[in-house]
Amino acid sequence: MNQGMTISFSQMFGELETAQIPVIQRDYAQGREEAWEVRRQFLAALRGSLTKESPSHPLNLDFVYGNFEDDNEKTFSILDGQQRITTLFLLHWYLAAKEGVLESFRNTFVAGEHARFTYKTRTSASEFFDALAKAEDVNPNTLPATLSKAIVDKSWFMLSWKGDPTVHACLNMLDSIHDAFFDCPNSSYDRLTDSQSPRITFQFLKLNDFGLSDELYIKMNARGRPLTDFENFKAWLCGQLEHIPGGKELESKLDQQWTDLFWQLSRRTKEATFDQLYLRFFHLMAFYRAC
Repeated sequence: MNQGMTISFSQMFGELETAQIPVIQRDYAQGREEAWEVRRQFLAALRGSLTKESPSHPLNLDFVYGNFEDDNEKTFSILDGQQRITTLFLLHWYLAAKEGVLESFRNTFVAGEHARFTYKTRTSASEFFDALAKAEDVNPNTLPATLSKAIVDKSWFMLSWKGDPTVHACLNMLDSIHDAFFDCPNSSYDRLTDSQSPRITFQFLKLNDFGLSDELYIKMNARGRPLTDFENFKAWLCGQLEHIPGGKELESKLDQQWTDLFWQLSRRTKEATFDQLYLRFFHLMAFYRAC
């Protein structure tokens, strides 16, 4: 396999036997309740790429990298790209179920009794991916309730899985995928898996091709920072602005003119950071309104 290959999710499994999320990774976070804005934006980008008749170029999701376990070139551990890859797996399953082509999905993503993409973090998560990949009795076109409830109500779904954060997040993501893709044309799965003109790609790297080990990833990942209070508030606020007249204009100001203003203010004072000043402004406005 070439270094730095531009590849689609389905094409990746032409190069690998199994892809897994290793123990050192966290649980799937993109499906958490508080990550709704991240979900909305990411799914909108994926949908846009799939529904355009003739996109000028594919949607590229940046780098996905990792190493083969024990250098046996069978099980590939994904060290960066966990969230994007997990969402892509769920999207492939959903579109295949919606369009009645689960057999095609299984031919690519299932080997024997197991999904070719899985989580090593918990046994329950691994079991869920296996069961979902083999499921034949979920039809997104005829749901009595939400997609997640339809899945939980199936005989193959073990109630103990509901306590697994990754499984819970996957169910949330599947509900969001259903909302975003339910009315997509029935050619979407073919477009998603088209090897000649892939709509969604990423740069696929093997660290051992560069003489690098997992230790590099662990050091890099340790530097990651959680979202600040303001970043979480801003994500919530932008979601609220979608539902009011003039909301898009306000969101634009929030990201541009107002950001420039508070950035300049933060450079003049050492008493507070940019995020703290910006959030303090909204606290003050809320206080005035309450008064």
